[in-house]
Amino acid sequence: MKFNKFILSLGAIATSIGLAAGSASAEKVLTVASWAAPFHTMNENIFPWMNSQLKSCTGGSLSLKVEYGMAPPPAMYDTVRDGVADMSWIVYGYTPGKFVTTMIAELPGIPGNARQKSVAFQRTHEKFFASLGEAKGVQILANYTHGPGMANTVNKVTSYKELQGVKMRIGGGVANAIGKSLGVAGVGAPAPKVYELISGGVADGVFFPFETMHAFKIAELAKYSLHNPDGMYTTAFGIVMNDDAYNDLDATQKGCVDAMRGESLSRIIGWFWDDADKAGAAAAAGYGHELTIASDAERAYFKEATAGVSNDVVEKVTAKGADGAAALAYFIEQVGIESGN
Repeated sequence: MKFNKFILSLGAIATSIGLAAGSASAEKVLTVASWAAPFHTMNENIFPWMNSQLKSCTGGSLSLKVEYGMAPPPAMYDTVRDGVADMSWIVYGYTPGKFVTTMIAELPGIPGNARQKSVAFQRTHEKFFASLGEAKGVQILANYTHGPGMANTVNKVTSYKELQGVKMRIGGGVANAIGKSLGVAGVGAPAPKVYELISGGVADGVFFPFETMHAFKIAELAKYSLHNPDGMYTTAFGIVMNDDAYNDLDATQKGCVDAMRGESLSRIIGWFWDDADKAGAAAAAGYGHELTIASDAERAYFKEATAGVSNDVVEKVTAKGADGAAALAYFIEQVGIESGN
């Protein structure tokens, strides 16, 4: 209900902006470089929703066109920054060294779903990180995360101790540090390659949220998952738009983009990703998936094993010029606030 009311209110705002000067706008189609399958929620739901909102707001003068295969996932940031595409969604951890502050949203020991953490991430970015200018040549339209990350394996695992030495695909960022602290044999590769890695025996499991059971067909291969209610990890994402593409928009089109971006867009994306988690859980159930909830003893073991991860990230964020401890405390606070909405 809240989601539907928000869409209606945003539509009303968009219409008022569009009526101001929409008929005089020159038509523009922004190229969105995307990855993952067409049925991934980003491609099936989020970009179509954004396209519909922008078209409605501008009287049809601004729209999006999703293109696949323009670049591999780790190159998406550069693809947009260099103007090869106008827009994309990026995994901050796929470009190590370029983004540091975003790791605050990926830390262990912080429970919450995609909506809660996405909103908290965007608020924290705006308050502590935006002024640092880590992203070059692009506009960050929204920051967000997926839902709770889990350890998903081919063979049954009920303890984090059993992950020691297991070949697990890990996607970068804080997840790498968590994998190292648990003693897994990390295998690096972008998300679309995971099915191939597991089916070919290169990896015996993957750190992934539930949505990937459907989005990347992981349910066919990894029949077991270990979930930590305290929060194992998340992945930080961003929707970015090329600076020149944004500046080339006329006043009406730019106003419509600005009306959509920020916390409101992060919340919408989070809602879609939470729904994707539900679809993933349903897909997993169809393959006889077995979910193990970490026991109190396992949760204590995980907390102790990963204790240094958060401190390391806070130090790195502080070295970038932000107050890392304050940013983390604020992020956790905002997750809690959004959890109550």
